[in-house]
Amino acid sequence: MLVLIVLLAVLAVLPFFLPPAELITFQKVLVLALFAVATNLLIGYGGLVSFGQGVFFGLGAYVVALNWRHYQLPFWLAMGVAPILGALLALAIGAVALRTRRLYFALLTLAFSQLFFTIAEKWYDFTGGDNGIFGPMLPPALVNPTAGYFFILGVVIVSMLILWKITASPFGLALKAIRENPNRAEALGIDVYQHQLIAFVIAGFFGTVAGTLFVVHDQAAYPQLLSWVKSGEPVLSAVIGGMYSFLGPALGAFIFQYGHDFVIRFTTRWQLVLGVVLLVIVLFAPDGLTGLVYRAGRRLGKGLGR
Repeated sequence: MLVLIVLLAVLAVLPFFLPPAELITFQKVLVLALFAVATNLLIGYGGLVSFGQGVFFGLGAYVVALNWRHYQLPFWLAMGVAPILGALLALAIGAVALRTRRLYFALLTLAFSQLFFTIAEKWYDFTGGDNGIFGPMLPPALVNPTAGYFFILGVVIVSMLILWKITASPFGLALKAIRENPNRAEALGIDVYQHQLIAFVIAGFFGTVAGTLFVVHDQAAYPQLLSWVKSGEPVLSAVIGGMYSFLGPALGAFIFQYGHDFVIRFTTRWQLVLGVVLLVIVLFAPDGLTGLVYRAGRRLGKGLGR
């Protein structure tokens, strides 16, 4: 608890010490952290690897951007409607994709991601095609980087608290049981399909929230936000930070974003460096960095005990 209080205090005073450019980068970190934690509800808790979560992230950004471009309704209305649409879309996709298992589920979510990516890229008159939508789509109160940061931080904290309550509830424990052994969980009376579908809807809802926050950060929406590459970012963050820890994906998001920004200063082949890092993590820290720290703490505790 003390660590969380210190972390929140640091996040609260950060805008007063970082230059605007660094503050905007940290906005992106917060958005990715929420996206990763929401996706980890499927991966780390439900045992479902989805490569289609970019659909919901992109949907959140596009709802706000398309509203600004075509309808001129209040920004707050678009931001409130987007997660509901994301949940409904997740219900439709999940109802189909969850009829399959493991690899086929991952491939089917990947197919949905590419489907919506293609629609956004080809429907030029409505979505702007490959050019996307860029423009002053934020209300004046959020244009300032500091105000935008505090708004993103507030939404991320509230969303994280809700997700934490979900994972700590009997529903979250049931998801863990399904992850470990779905057949045994079903034999105990747990409706595996229903629990996984609800988890998919919740992940879609908060993935869409993250997408709307991306607009606050970037004031843009473009097809790449819907692609499988974008869907891979929260998965990689969860692997790096630790998918079996609630805040592990958030730590992974921080490392992923700043590691990416650091590496591209020296080479354009940052994917190669990322691949090597992931290989090392998988081989020597399969539970991610939080798992590594936890194991080191246990060994230290045993040593002190002796």
